[in-house]
Amino acid sequence: MKSIQKRNKWFPKLQFVLKDTNKAKISGVTITLAWIDVDEVTRNGTVTKTTNNKGQAVLKLPKFKTSGSKAVNNVEVSVVEIDGGNGYEYDAELNEKDSDQCPVFSNNCPVKVISLD
Repeated sequence: MKSIQKRNKWFPKLQFVLKDTNKAKISGVTITLAWIDVDEVTRNGTVTKTTNNKGQAVLKLPKFKTSGSKAVNNVEVSVVEIDGGNGYEYDAELNEKDSDQCPVFSNNCPVKVISLD
């Protein structure tokens, strides 16, 4: 997860690499994320992307202002669905761990906050 800041806007994005239990990268998996402005819950939405032949998908959230009445400083992100079609079963407990050693987007860590800082 990272964000780019230009002038009075910032652009958060999340990169996923999906692999099976044998570490082979999986293409054609559709990832849908929900986002919500932590300070103004009426600003929210979803983004969807499908993994490429390298198992990668970069999900870009909308541009957010960094100042003024419509400024967004923190965005909470959660997984709505990861759908690989036939035979693919997503196990969030196998995700990379965050600084608290909890697998990101797992049952114990279902949301992640992306901050402007």
